[in-house]
Amino acid sequence: MSPIGGAGPFDDDEWFFEPWWPGAQAILYIDGGRVRLQTDHLADPNPAFRELGGIGGQFAADRAIAHATLLVLDDDGRPDGELLRRRLSGDEGAARLGFPAVVVSDLLYVRGESLLNSSFEDRRAQLTRLVRDGDVCVVGRGLRTDGTTLAEAAAAMGMTEISARRLSARYRPGVSDDDWRRLPVAEVASAPARPFLALLQRLPL
Repeated sequence: MSPIGGAGPFDDDEWFFEPWWPGAQAILYIDGGRVRLQTDHLADPNPAFRELGGIGGQFAADRAIAHATLLVLDDDGRPDGELLRRRLSGDEGAARLGFPAVVVSDLLYVRGESLLNSSFEDRRAQLTRLVRDGDVCVVGRGLRTDGTTLAEAAAAMGMTEISARRLSARYRPGVSDDDWRRLPVAEVASAPARPFLALLQRLPL
C-alpha cells in the first residue's frame, strides 16, 4: 500500500499522524525469529542489511508481517539517503558503511491471522503490544488528531514530510489510497544534532 500526496498538515480526530522517514518502504517478515525484508527495489536487501537479522526477538510472536521504513544512519545517527541507495544497489563496500535501522509502522499479519481488513487503529494497537523497541528497530511514534503539531515537531527534527493515516482504514496491498497521505511540512532554519531514533522515541504514541 502506498500513500497519495497531500497539500499540507491538517487536524482531524479521525486521523493519525507520523513523521515520514526518508528511507525505503519495506515489508518485514518474521518467521520463527528469522527476518526477511522485501522492498520495491530490484535488489534483494537482505544480504546488505544483515545487522537487522536479530530484530525478530523484539516481536512477541513467532510469525508476523509488518510494513516498515528501512533506513541507513550516518555516524551522527541521521538517515543518509546515499548510504541507503548504495546498500540497496548491492554495493558490497557499502554494506560496511553506516548503521541500518527500521521503523515499523503497520501490522499486516500476526500468528497466521490476516489483519488487512482490520482498521488501522486496531492494527496499530496490536503493533504497539507486539513489538518491543530496540537499538535498530522501533515502532513509529505519532499523534492522533493534531497533524499541525506533529508537523512542527517533524520540521524541528529536520524532516520535510509527515504521514497521515485514517484510523478506520483497512490495508490495501498494491494500492495508492486516499486513506494514507504524504504531506509536506514547512522547513525550519536548523535541526537538532541528536540521533533521529532517539528523537522519535520522545514522541507520544
